[in-house]
Amino acid sequence: MQRREDELPVRAFEEFYRNSYRSLLRDVIVAGGSPHEAEDALSAAMVEVLQRWDTSENPRAYARRAAISNLIKNKQRGLSRIRGRLIERGDVPSHGEGDVGLTAWEEQEWVTQLLKSLSPAQQEVLACMVDEFTRQEIAQLLGKTDAAVRQNQNLRAARVRLAAWLADGDRWEEAQ
Repeated sequence: MQRREDELPVRAFEEFYRNSYRSLLRDVIVAGGSPHEAEDALSAAMVEVLQRWDTSENPRAYARRAAISNLIKNKQRGLSRIRGRLIERGDVPSHGEGDVGLTAWEEQEWVTQLLKSLSPAQQEVLACMVDEFTRQEIAQLLGKTDAAVRQNQNLRAARVRLAAWLADGDRWEEAQ
């Protein structure tokens, strides 16, 4: 029996599939998928590899990247579906409908925690700045000269500390 030319790529793909499926599946599980999620993502990726079999220079790398990408897309789609169902049932307010009172309270607590992380001298001078006192008024309230307030190390340190925290919330713990 004579082999047809178009059977060769299919056989090569079948061999690739058999030889690489388990290791690719393991890679997708390590990337964060459950076994079921990983199989779904890898199956879709293998379809893509087969479609591009003739043009792909490195099918294993393509399959790995496509499978992990499919996993991420599936997880994101799943989250939006779950969120949508919760909103439909009324268990969660929609994105635009937040509890305004709760949000204001949360923001107030957040600012309070930020300010509590500062030293008492930093808190004092920053409070004066927030209350929009002039340098002369701050100097009078704190018993300092106008020049001392202008060059106040506490204000500078407070600003640096708060700016660092706002720039990177993960460093908040380190700043304390």
